[in-house]
Amino acid sequence: MFNEEGDSKKTEAVIKRLKKFTRHDFVRITDRGNSAIFVAIGMAKKVNPRSNILIPDQGGWMSFKKYPSFFNYHIREVKTDYGVIDLKRLKEQMDNASALVLTSFAGYFAEQPIKKIAKICHDNDCLLIEDASGALGDSKLSKGKYSDIIIGSFGKGTSTNYGYGGFVSVDKPEYFDKAKEVFSTIKVHPEFYKEVLPHLETKRLKAILAKAEKVKKDLKKFDVLHRDKRGLNVVVKFNTDIIEYCIRNNYAYILCPNYMRVNEKAISIELKSIEP
Repeated sequence: MFNEEGDSKKTEAVIKRLKKFTRHDFVRITDRGNSAIFVAIGMAKKVNPRSNILIPDQGGWMSFKKYPSFFNYHIREVKTDYGVIDLKRLKEQMDNASALVLTSFAGYFAEQPIKKIAKICHDNDCLLIEDASGALGDSKLSKGKYSDIIIGSFGKGTSTNYGYGGFVSVDKPEYFDKAKEVFSTIKVHPEFYKEVLPHLETKRLKAILAKAEKVKKDLKKFDVLHRDKRGLNVVVKFNTDIIEYCIRNNYAYILCPNYMRVNEKAISIELKSIEP
C-alpha cells in the first residue's frame, strides 16, 4: 500500500525545512502547485464561508480564475499597478470577501506589499492566501505572520526548481481538518521526499534576484515596469531591441499582454527559468 509519508526521516526533514521557510506550524505536501491552489481555495470557503474571492487583475495564475467556481465563489478582480495590489482598491472590494489569493511576486517580477495587504485583509475578516512558488525562503515574503495560508509549487521555474510537487501551510490545524476530503484525493510519489530536500534552499532565489537587478541596469534606457521592486523576472514595455537583447543573452521571454504577467504590450524576460 502507498505510504504518503515515504521515508520518515526524509519526510520529517522536508516538513521541518518548509515550516522554517513559511513560519507556519502545519505543512502538507501536494503532488503539484495547482493542487495546492485548489486545496487552499476550497479550504478558505469552508473556514470563511463568504460568497466572494479576490484575485489580482493581472500577475496571477490562470487557476486563480478557474478554481473558485468549483466552490461556488464569485470572483472579484482587484485593480493592480501592473500586478501589484492597489491598496485603496483592495479596501473597496472587501465586502463579503472570503479570501484574497495572490503571488508573492506579481508575475514573478514585482514584490507585493504583503504586510500592508495582510492588514487590510485581516481588518475585514478576509483570509490571505499567498502563493510563494517564487519566493520560498525569502526574508520578507512567504511569512506566516501575515499570510493565513501559504502555498507553492516545486516545479521548474520556481525558486526551488525541482520539477514536481507543491505544498500548503497554515498555522491553525483546524484549517487542514476542513480540507480532509480534498487532501484525500492527492497522492505524492514517495521518492519526492528523498530528492527534494537539496532544492529547499535560498541560494538559487538570491542568485536570480541579483541577476534581475543586473538586467535592469543593462536596460536602464528602457521602460522597465516596477524597476524599483524585487523580482525573478524583468518586464519591459515592448521594444524589439529587448527581443534582440534576450536572444544575445540566451534569455527566455514571453510576449504580453498575458494575465500571468501583465495586461500590457510588453516583454517578460524569464530569468526564473535559468540556472544561475
